[in-house]
Amino acid sequence: MAQPLLILLGCCTCVVLLIPVLMFLLTFIYRWSCVLCGLPKPGVTVAAGIMFVSWVAFVLAVSLLRAGVHAACDAARLPPWEASIITFLLALPIDLLISAGVEAGLMGVRFGKAVEVWYTQRLIHLAIVVVIVLVASVVYLIQQFV
Repeated sequence: MAQPLLILLGCCTCVVLLIPVLMFLLTFIYRWSCVLCGLPKPGVTVAAGIMFVSWVAFVLAVSLLRAGVHAACDAARLPPWEASIITFLLALPIDLLISAGVEAGLMGVRFGKAVEVWYTQRLIHLAIVVVIVLVASVVYLIQQFV
């Protein structure tokens, strides 16, 4: 009985220890995006604050959106996986508006520049995901042929 408890405790400890690493990575990408878009590099605490406020507002908005989309899809008798895809696609412009609005308000930049920073951030995130998938695919293929 103690074995699953130790595994759960170890997983929780790893998750708690990865939170600062994830926050550093997101803050680094945000600061890098600002520099790539020609804005002054914000301080670490300012960047972390902007990322946190954007995340909280986004989570609240998407939770309301998800409830509405799932209710509408239930009424239309669509499967839940389609509701999830619809929610994901509708969440992208909401994320753009929230992130750019928070940045424009807190950093004092034009909304168009904040949109540019959002696009740059998402391109960097996408590039990281593509590299991870590419490396995992190559490792998987190597394991299949060895």
